[in-house]
Parts: sequence; structure tokens; C-alpha cells
Amino acid sequence: MPSWVPPVALYMLKGLAVTCELALISGVAALTLGVVLGLLLATDNKLLKRAITLYVELWRGLPLLVILFFAFFALPAAGIRLTGFQAAAVGLTLWASAVTAENVRGAIQAIPAGQMEVARALGFGWIGAMGLIVLPQALRRLLPPTLNLLTSLIHGTSLAAQLGVLELLEASRRSSQRLVLDAGDSHGLAIFAAVLAAFYLVCAPLTALSRRLERRLQS
Repeated sequence: MPSWVPPVALYMLKGLAVTCELALISGVAALTLGVVLGLLLATDNKLLKRAITLYVELWRGLPLLVILFFAFFALPAAGIRLTGFQAAAVGLTLWASAVTAENVRGAIQAIPAGQMEVARALGFGWIGAMGLIVLPQALRRLLPPTLNLLTSLIHGTSLAAQLGVLELLEASRRSSQRLVLDAGDSHGLAIFAAVLAAFYLVCAPLTALSRRLERRLQS
């Protein structure tokens, strides 16, 4: 094994750990916020629905890199100073929560309206009817798009390199540059092939599970 491999592999593993941490934090935050917003979109409050729809359309309609730059470069003007990692987590959460909210709204609307009417006729309030009757059915429809979103979120963490976050892609780039300076050879093919393999191994199970669930829902 070439002498450069162990230190580079260790450095890239640290980057992979940051990638997974960033995806986990932003994923949990986005799913929590997105489900709440999606449920509120199913209410009859028109003003609230318009405000949430504006939120969804804004963050879902912008390029993810623009959102990350906004969190990192624009928020300090409002007195909110974030590290690169924090800005990346905020940007990913804004984008993914908007997508999740729209997915939740669509899944709830796909449930026959009679389900809610029957629940209300049985004496359930809106919260009880939604939480016990409608939402459990909608969750089955939500699983495939949620897994696809998590895959996209993992892909999106690579953009955090633009904010100086030492995630997998940035760790690989720095390793390649260091090898050029130290040995005159970037070993770019081997290093970035490892990056491809790492992202594939992390994301492929999610993609396969999503497809399997979609087939089960269609059958």
C-alpha cells in the first residue's frame, strides 16, 4: 500500500463523519419543521396557509447553494453570525423543510376527505382526527419521497465545502492539493473515485429502499 494512502484515508473518513453529521442534523430539523408546516397547510386558516406557502415556494424555488450563501454571508448583516457548519445546516434545513412541507401537504390531500369527516363525526377534534386517523395513513405515502429527500440532502452536503466546511468533498480536495505539493502527484483519480464510492455506499441503500416502498404502495 502506498505510504500516502493511510493518512489520506483517515482525513477523508473525518470528512465523511462531518458529512453524515451535517446530513443527520439538517435532516432531523427539516423533517420536524416540514411535518409541522405541512400539517398547518392542511388547516382552514387562509392567512396561515398563505404565509407557509410563501415560505415553501421561496426556499424550494432557490438553488441550494444560494441558500447556503445567504445563511453564511447575509445573516451576519442582521447580527446572526454562523460558522460554516452552522450556516450549511441552516441552509439545508430551510430547503429540505420546504420540500417536506409540500410532500406532507400532498400526502394529506391524497387521503379521502371522508376520513376526516368521519373522524369529526365520531367526536374527534382537528388535532385528534389528524393525528390518529389522517396522518398515520399519509405517513405510508410519505416514506418514499422522504427517503429520496434524505438522499438529496446527503448530496447537498457537498456544497458546504463552499463555506469552508471540512466535509468529505473538501477533505478530498485538500488531500489532493497537499499531495501535489508534497509529492508532485495529486492521485486525483484514486481519491475522487473513493469519494464517488463513499457517496454511493451511503445513498444507494436509501434509494433502493425508496424504490421498494414505491412498488409496495403501487401493488
